[in-house]
Amino acid sequence: MAVVDLDPGLTSAGPPAIAAALAGHVGEPLLVRLDADALAAGPETDLRRWLRTVPFATLCVGDPPRVVRESVDAWVPDPVAADRLAAGFERAPHAALAAALLVREPPVGVWAGLVAESTTYSMLQGGPEFAAWRAGRAESRLTDDDSEDESDAGPRVRVSERHGHTVVTLTRGHKHNALDARLRDELDAALAPLVDGRGPVIVRGEGPSFCSGGDLDEFGSFPDPVAAHVVRLTRSLAGRFHALERRLVVGLHGSCLGAGIELPAFAGKVIAADDARIGLPELGLGLVPGAGGTVSIPRRAGRNTLLQLLWDGGVVDARRARRVGLVDEVVPPTRLAERCHEVADSLG
Repeated sequence: MAVVDLDPGLTSAGPPAIAAALAGHVGEPLLVRLDADALAAGPETDLRRWLRTVPFATLCVGDPPRVVRESVDAWVPDPVAADRLAAGFERAPHAALAAALLVREPPVGVWAGLVAESTTYSMLQGGPEFAAWRAGRAESRLTDDDSEDESDAGPRVRVSERHGHTVVTLTRGHKHNALDARLRDELDAALAPLVDGRGPVIVRGEGPSFCSGGDLDEFGSFPDPVAAHVVRLTRSLAGRFHALERRLVVGLHGSCLGAGIELPAFAGKVIAADDARIGLPELGLGLVPGAGGTVSIPRRAGRNTLLQLLWDGGVVDARRARRVGLVDEVVPPTRLAERCHEVADSLG
């Protein structure tokens, strides 16, 4: 069992009693659900400090005060929401726990956070949950047509100037701008010379979606986890987006999954069309976010938002994304391009 509901009486008894109650779960990837009222009434200093160092994930159920929220990994208002997250956690408990531990005490600085994220991601690439996903993916592709798609042979990125702004457009629209190695490399090459430049930069996507996340057809093609770790840090789109942060406006529409929200979350301004759908599906693959999301999303919207998106595995609409801070504005799709330029003008 990957999820344990802690008796409220144990919460008030303090760390030794809780540790004793969980002794039978040593070595398991565990999510412990705690009652908000009991946690608020518990021995403040010792319990809350201890919860920040435990090797299991914690989910507070209820309406905890701010000081309690700071001591747990995630919190939800009611048992129904807690059950949904618990079910998501159990899909890939090793990856779900790894994500909670990764963002609980984030490293100082964006670069250190990206290194920690990539290290964790590579570790999970060698784990049983990702192996199970790869095996299932291979089975589902046995009858697929592997012939090359001629429509996918063109450039992945276009750079243009419009209204005095540099516009970087993802042009793999027929694939929902799924991020494959070519798109990654072309986007990295397009952004690199802009980092030391001046003036606003707008990033948009052609087609029905901004970016549907990583191209699943390439997820099993890395040579080994260690080499993949080096490639991620050498061609770090997250680093490019962060370097451009103060000058960067990203326009979201359609599917914005995985990298499709992790990278935009670094931007100074994120404008979403009201058809945008945002999510982190990585747990379904037995992985944590690998495009900088464990750094960008907590910086923008808090670690609770990150873990809820990841553990839930579903999508949120643009207006909910705005309420939690993932995006700054929501506009009709027909206004998205124009509004991105208006916001870029305000950046100077």
